[in-house]
Amino acid sequence: MSNNEFDKGWIKVNGFLNKDMADYLYGYVLLSKRRLEVLESEIDMSKIYQTPFDKEHLWGTFNDIKGCYARGGDLVFETLLLGKLKQLEKITNSKLSPQYSFYRLYMNGSELVRHKDRKSCEISATLCLGYDSHYNWPIWFENSDGKEISVELQPGDGVIYKGCDLDHWREPFKGNNHAQVFLHYTNLNGPYGHIKFDGKGALGGWKVKK
Repeated sequence: MSNNEFDKGWIKVNGFLNKDMADYLYGYVLLSKRRLEVLESEIDMSKIYQTPFDKEHLWGTFNDIKGCYARGGDLVFETLLLGKLKQLEKITNSKLSPQYSFYRLYMNGSELVRHKDRKSCEISATLCLGYDSHYNWPIWFENSDGKEISVELQPGDGVIYKGCDLDHWREPFKGNNHAQVFLHYTNLNGPYGHIKFDGKGALGGWKVKK
């Protein structure tokens, strides 16, 4: 892989995770969603946690994108964030600072609206973990030349992209579910290199208001 392949702002990497790992993580996401469904049916979570964020950090949330289950800072995926650091530095030809991980289980009707990312997501990887669907649901990018490109990912495949620079989105989902994890980094030698762990004291931690 040549150093200039990433210059267009994104690059697809087949088999970024091996199939066994992708299957394991897909199952983990499905179980996490089911756990929260059961907890919310049995317990008034507002009486246990001081803020909604406390609950979301520990168990995830259904209040991210309509119809989705999502969780950030899960230590399983924070470990993946660190484990893929060297590989991503080679792909992007940059020294990177890991910021945070975030996974999402899209459900039927879910949509990722067109957007650019915030500073902590300067360089990101989105990885397909698995899906229950009759079709391969693509992610879309607008290249620097204005051309719109769709990219399909099989379980284990990933796209590395410049999230602050490129518009990216997904059209409404027509399958049953689709799991993606996002690994977010900044360029240590770039304008956001001073940001560490997305403003938290450690990977997997909380943002504490002082």
